Amino acid sequence: MRSHDGLKKPDAVFFDWDGTLVDTFCFLNDAHSCVLMQLGFEPFKNDEFKGYFGQPREKLYRTIYKDKFEEAKALFEIYVMENNHKINPLEGAEALLVALHGLDIPMGVVSNKKASFIQKECENFGWTDFFLTYVGAGEADEDKPSGAPLVLALERSGISAKDKHIWYVGDTENDLACAKNAGCELVFIKGHDDTKRLMDLYKPCLSVDNCTHLREFLVAF
Repeated sequence: MRSHDGLKKPDAVFFDWDGTLVDTFCFLNDAHSCVLMQLGFEPFKNDEFKGYFGQPREKLYRTIYKDKFEEAKALFEIYVMENNHKINPLEGAEALLVALHGLDIPMGVVSNKKASFIQKECENFGWTDFFLTYVGAGEADEDKPSGAPLVLALERSGISAKDKHIWYVGDTENDLACAKNAGCELVFIKGHDDTKRLMDLYKPCLSVDNCTHLREFLVAF
């Protein structure tokens, strides 16, 4: 765990979703592989999906499915709605949210995932009381890595970032860039092959290994 001097207690915390609070990598890999086969493409092999994980939704579909991207969206949505009960939170995620809720720190979600998917998963987990707002793919002028979705989440929550300590917690470069572009403090959940590069480039105010470590830090902090 690494933090910078001068770190203040957050006035609000916003989270990425997939890979930050929720264990969806294998689920999304299987979902896209299923859709690829339905459309006559080869499914993902080995860690091939890793390069697409967390990308803006429109870019991802156009890259993977080429001229069949609109058809792919419909098939993907059917798969997710029929199978989202298989998705689980990451270890320590719920305890982290409970701790923040107990500290009366407002929370929200900013993701490149469709907001309706996030809301359904929240219902499955019993998390609907934790978050003030969800901002998903296509709701802001641009998706992450733009800061626009995070700015929109702050507006919807009635929170002014001026003179406030707003944390954005994420696990990919898109998340780090989003926080930086929105002028918020970066909290990085590590674990990628290029972690050192991302740490050097974005200089997060706090870096942790997982949700449990972040909760432990907050309780001590």
